[in-house]
Amino acid sequence: MKVRKIAALAVGAAMVGATLGYANAAMPGKEFFVKDGMPNVKIVVGANAPSTMDVASAADIALAIGSLLYTSEEVKASGVSVVVKKDITDDPDDITIYKYFYSTVKGPITAEEWSDLPGDYWWNGSAYNGSYDDWVAAYQTLPWMYEVEDMDGIDEDFKVDWDFSIDEIHLIPTDPDDWDENDIDQPPKDAKLQIPKGAFKVLLNYTISNWSVEVDLGKDSQWGIPYSESFNIIDDDKPDPNEIADEYDVDPSDVKINFKGYVYEGVASGDTFTVLGNSYYVLNVIDKAFEYGKDHGEVWFRLGDIKDYDGYKVKAVDISVYENRALVEVTSPNGIDQLVILKKDEEKDVFGNGGIILTLTDTFVGIDSNLIATIQVVTNKKKIESGDELVAGWKAEITTGTNSDGDKVIKWITLSNADDIEEKTVDVLGKYKVYYKLQTWTKDEADANYDINDDGDKKDELMTAKAMIVIEPTERVYETKELAVGGELDGWIIESIKGETYTKVTPMVPTEPITVLDTEVDVNAVDSNLILVGGPVANAITKYLVDQGLSTVDWKNSDGDLEYIEDAFGTFDVLIVAGKDRYATREAAKELMQYLAQL
Repeated sequence: MKVRKIAALAVGAAMVGATLGYANAAMPGKEFFVKDGMPNVKIVVGANAPSTMDVASAADIALAIGSLLYTSEEVKASGVSVVVKKDITDDPDDITIYKYFYSTVKGPITAEEWSDLPGDYWWNGSAYNGSYDDWVAAYQTLPWMYEVEDMDGIDEDFKVDWDFSIDEIHLIPTDPDDWDENDIDQPPKDAKLQIPKGAFKVLLNYTISNWSVEVDLGKDSQWGIPYSESFNIIDDDKPDPNEIADEYDVDPSDVKINFKGYVYEGVASGDTFTVLGNSYYVLNVIDKAFEYGKDHGEVWFRLGDIKDYDGYKVKAVDISVYENRALVEVTSPNGIDQLVILKKDEEKDVFGNGGIILTLTDTFVGIDSNLIATIQVVTNKKKIESGDELVAGWKAEITTGTNSDGDKVIKWITLSNADDIEEKTVDVLGKYKVYYKLQTWTKDEADANYDINDDGDKKDELMTAKAMIVIEPTERVYETKELAVGGELDGWIIESIKGETYTKVTPMVPTEPITVLDTEVDVNAVDSNLILVGGPVANAITKYLVDQGLSTVDWKNSDGDLEYIEDAFGTFDVLIVAGKDRYATREAAKELMQYLAQL
């Protein structure tokens, strides 16, 4: 159905008897609908319209007009502050394992392509003049070790660092794909990294110490007064005096570090601690092992009480104060029932799998004469010993000791990969990506105007190469700083903050309804532009304009029209949205919505 836009009719102020003529524009401009960001029109729908579809059309038109309710102005931005950011990512150096450069060859470069690269420029621990096997052996004597600070903790106090090392690495070529490790002479074009079982280690030290640090800053040059700075460091490792000396630009001998005591002497029973972000509540610490689970504490049971613990239902069936015993019925999460006799201070693993463990601690008669049993409830109890997988894929070596109170504690845990790792990109605890990379460069002697390979001409194209184990942070870390006028950045004072001109848009909210019924409109006192939804049958105001000869559309046969009449009511204009039936009116309303979307 094609909606027609009828040319605007220019109606004289007196309307009746005026000469009709076509205006230049077929549709009203934006000010017909809105002015100063507020509605400048009312939508009129017939009170006795035979179809509610006209009401829906009026609602859609109102919604479209709502998108125009705003004011805009060109303003100049005047910032009160600026936010700057600095990349503070801890980015370890890559490990160069092969280097075929003039500086390592100590003579002319002769390789013209990858297959010409010599096999004796691998790092051997002291220089780039070894074989691939020399590099594998040299790496094991000085493996990559790194630390990520404050990743795990005790009772949500995250002071435990991840001290990790990859003690052995091998290359498994993927290009050439018919090589194995024994074929490696020159560096492969591409390769996987293989880390043997147990070679990837992570040390978690749960003894957190307080260290006092005093830095001797010498004497000031004017008066000779000695200065120093003192502070404390809480960490699982002893602070490095060399790092502190570098920070203060002093000699390491000017840094004094003293142990002041333990903040945590380890992880004891009743502590919650984390391992690679996984949380464990410790029930008991044993030599090179510990038990963990969920301790629900000591719970009071009256006779007949039923209580739920992690899916296990416990019902007190009988309580004997005289014998200090209790009979309970326990239902497992999968519906298995078990009657259990509990004796005082005797631990009972109800289903034999650590799912729920009950210990009767006392029985007595309450003040209301009810029989009461107090029962210690523990669920999901498990035991981890050295050599077990604590976290999936990681075997744990658990070092235990005794704290100053004589209690058993976990001192530290060393995790190691339970299986060989063979990947193109090795994920290091979600913090770093480690992978092999070969870089090659070519140089044309003619372009360089130099006999690079010293063969008496300048016609060759030569190649150099470097192979690396790339260590790349998984995510960049940024520190932000907000600076206002008068602030300082790297010695520069912020004098002013200038901004460019931009368009400021302010949404406006109407305070009066814009959709009314035709029975609410007095044709002798119209006070705004009107959008009339519906033809002369559905809308009394449309009929009025037809009767006055102002609306000239043949609405009985209209497939949907938009008729714009200027000065229909004094200085106010009218837009009729109508057709021969409700469907035609609906099409006209859609056309108007599309028009409004373009304003």
